[in-house]
Amino acid sequence: MNMESDLHHEIELVFGIQENEIKEFNPLRGSNPVYSFIVENEKYVIHKLVDTSIMNWEQEKAAYHSLIPLNITDDLISYNNGIKITKFFDDSKELSNCESDMIDALDLLRNVHRSGVSTKYDYNIIENMDKYILHCDKNSKELIELEKYRDKINTIQAIVNKLNIPKVLCHGDACAPNFLRLPDRSIRIIDWEQAGMADPLLDIAISALHQGIEEVDPVWCLHQYLKRVPEKQEYLRLFSFLALDSYALMAWCIYENPEDCDYFLNSGVKYSDLVLKYHKVG
Repeated sequence: MNMESDLHHEIELVFGIQENEIKEFNPLRGSNPVYSFIVENEKYVIHKLVDTSIMNWEQEKAAYHSLIPLNITDDLISYNNGIKITKFFDDSKELSNCESDMIDALDLLRNVHRSGVSTKYDYNIIENMDKYILHCDKNSKELIELEKYRDKINTIQAIVNKLNIPKVLCHGDACAPNFLRLPDRSIRIIDWEQAGMADPLLDIAISALHQGIEEVDPVWCLHQYLKRVPEKQEYLRLFSFLALDSYALMAWCIYENPEDCDYFLNSGVKYSDLVLKYHKVG
């Protein structure tokens, strides 16, 4: 079967219908195959993790189930063997990088972090980076360049580990397009495929970095999230995750988007220097 045939087959099984009852099967955005479709006049989204994805579909499924009491995700219909079906939100709009939208997103993340919901899965940036690296060309000049920073990457992770910050459920890719504002002005967060337990400031770093730090100021995000002036340790944690995630995204770029490698490498080096500065100050 090809990809679309696999997805059609899953829809048939979940809804107990024939293929000709699937209407308006259309592709949507996303690094993994994502399509919308209609069954019995209701619209849905079907999403499949590709074979080269570093994500574990059971990890995302666990996050969805743990978040049910908060009513902040899209409505999960089924999740089997890496294929997820959710309800489609009509007339919803992605949040933007404007100040009011960013504040609303950060407020919602804070509520998730303080909710006490959890899963058995952790989010580990270095493990994710190494999974990306497995898919890269080992002779790639970009990968060789990235590996030059391995000692620095490990040092930063060791600094973070020593802080022993209590873990909370983090989204892992909390950028604006993954926040949908519904017609009633409420907000839902979609695409929990990278969710896991981690330091809550991981989500703040990722929220800024995945949208482009030339457009979103990570320090401003930290202030808005905390609703106060951050302590030195909190700056240290933010810069640590900005550095680590920059290197992880460079590893992803080597496989998917080599032209973006320099941007993430430069970001990683920049924030690594800030980590070492704040570590000494602290």
